[in-house]
Amino acid sequence: MNRVPVHLVVGPPGSGKSALIARLLAQRPDWLGFVNRRPEDAPESMRLTPRGCPCCTARVALQVALVRALRELRPQRALIEIEDADHATRVIRVLGELPFSQAVRTGPTLDMPGDDKVAPDALEVSQ
Repeated sequence: MNRVPVHLVVGPPGSGKSALIARLLAQRPDWLGFVNRRPEDAPESMRLTPRGCPCCTARVALQVALVRALRELRPQRALIEIEDADHATRVIRVLGELPFSQAVRTGPTLDMPGDDKVAPDALEVSQ
């Protein structure tokens, strides 16, 4: 079974996380993205990140949303917007636990604004 690579896009508010995810999804419609604010013209593959801390209060909601989106869309890759590195570390830990570890694998984390120019093919090579 192929596990879907999941990349966390980490950075403070206003650093361009959602814009990067939107740009990558426009180039790769077979990818999935979770963002804090979804633009009106966003593709179906862009979903809202559940409100709350992604590793505490919204942990279960994020897990459910991710599982649903993986089943519905069968994406080749997923990107999740996270606002700080502490939460990113905990979300990576959650994704590495069963049952998620059977369906997904974590790819490199993108740090904003430094990685704001990354191209889809740069993420494709990561195994």
